[in-house]
Amino acid sequence: MEIEDIPTPPKPHAIIIAFGLQGHVIPAVHLAIKLASKGLTITFVNTEVIHHEITKSKRHEVGSDDHQNDIFAGARNSGLDIRYRTVCNGFPIEFNRPANLEKFHEGYLNNLPNYMDELVGDILRDVTSVSCLIVDTFYTWTSQIAKKYNLAPFISLLRV
Repeated sequence: MEIEDIPTPPKPHAIIIAFGLQGHVIPAVHLAIKLASKGLTITFVNTEVIHHEITKSKRHEVGSDDHQNDIFAGARNSGLDIRYRTVCNGFPIEFNRPANLEKFHEGYLNNLPNYMDELVGDILRDVTSVSCLIVDTFYTWTSQIAKKYNLAPFISLLRV
């Protein structure tokens, strides 16, 4: 058997899920970039509403364009393998979360796990090399998703 006949194993691939607040998303973004710079493939999952807030704020930056809506576009342009997905948290973007905090929390706790489970399943249908789920400790239900899909759970506060 010649050396070129030996199949190259796929790069390690992790899914990172940050809690849907800016103070959690930013450290998770930094972690994703750091892990990707070490050779891992990363799929970063963000809620649609946080993605919307990020893109809305970027529209006001000088020189911003639609390409800037993907928070990892620059990292990918520098050669990092970071994919970006969004997931619904159970409410439309225009839902007034602060005015309906109790309803939002209840829905967030009851609906987001189902949407996240579905999204992880979709990712795994497309990418079979995912081996790890890196999540924020505020998502207590993610260990069930990791077990369901035979992923190693790595639960972290994702604080720097």
